[in-house]
Amino acid sequence: MKIKKDNRESLNNTSTEELTLQELARTPNESAHISVLILLLTLNAGWIDLVAYLFLGKTFASFMTGNVLFIGLALAQANTELLTHAVVALLINFAGVMIGASIIHRTPLRRTARHWRKIIMLTLLLQWIFLLAFVSLWFTNNNLTRQNVMPIILLGLAAFGMGIQGAIVVAFEFPGVVANAMTGVVIVLGRRIGKGIVGVEHGGEWRWTFLLPVLYALGAIAVGLTSASPLTPIVPLIISTVANIYVFSQVGRRK
Repeated sequence: MKIKKDNRESLNNTSTEELTLQELARTPNESAHISVLILLLTLNAGWIDLVAYLFLGKTFASFMTGNVLFIGLALAQANTELLTHAVVALLINFAGVMIGASIIHRTPLRRTARHWRKIIMLTLLLQWIFLLAFVSLWFTNNNLTRQNVMPIILLGLAAFGMGIQGAIVVAFEFPGVVANAMTGVVIVLGRRIGKGIVGVEHGGEWRWTFLLPVLYALGAIAVGLTSASPLTPIVPLIISTVANIYVFSQVGRRK
């Protein structure tokens, strides 16, 4: 009886303990669920980036390094169309990151695990709304290649959604783990291998980092193989829906 009572007290302490989001992401009970979320969002970024590149003016919705390069190229070539698309994507993605960060990081900074799950779910829901608008507008407008304004609006919706999910992933503060770009990931992986060669232990790094480039590339490969399918632009919304359902399923957990 005493053992059962101690177990109940331990469970209550776990469910009511207040942590920062970074501390929560490194607890055994939460790290696996957060890892699944990060991997889903990375797949989403790779998928929607290639959709944007192929159909929305040769620019990206989440990979802002590429868009910065396109801005430079557009200025050098006096290409106003490329410049407009790249600037819109960059600024709106930036706005999405700011909005996402303001939702996640509002005070207090220490909360229970259940409260953090609710915040992540609400932030993901906002992303889902913008991706729903993206899909809805996509299928109510034919011949996007013949239009000037609608591709920019679609790119803006996608970029805002990707900015929000970028804010979510960065909030966990795993070194180099940014679902929307792989440069930092490659640097972290190279650093990890280099330290291993000389026998230096690495700590505090996310163990699934090596999967991020794989999933990002898989998203792009899938779009490349199915680009002729009318269902291809829907997939980011589907992935976002799965992520929302997954997080929602964790909200009720007390442990």
